Amino acid sequence: MSAEAAWAIEKSGAIAPPAGSTYGTAYLVRVTRGSSRRGVIVEFADSSAVASAGYAEEVTRRFLRDDEPPQHLVVEVAGTVRVERGPGEHVDDDEGDSRASASVQSPQRARSRRR
Repeated sequence: MSAEAAWAIEKSGAIAPPAGSTYGTAYLVRVTRGSSRRGVIVEFADSSAVASAGYAEEVTRRFLRDDEPPQHLVVEVAGTVRVERGPGEHVDDDEGDSRASASVQSPQRARSRRR
């Protein structure tokens, strides 16, 4: 981690799962550090689990001290958290393109509305 302060959760809310996703529940957790803003998608593999914005924030909190937060997390049925796409990772194959664009563009749209 760098000497900079940790990321802080700004807000979160339910979103449609990214294109190509096999999971039914997703949340976008927006985090900030100074003037930098990022979006972390949190998906829940078990649709019967108690998924909420608060739970998505709790899952994201463990990554707030990282230099860059992951772009996409999945909470597995057993409750373990898997990093689906880490910070700055790009998917080059055709199969992942639609999913990558949905993950990356959501936070960008959020930033442009704030200007």
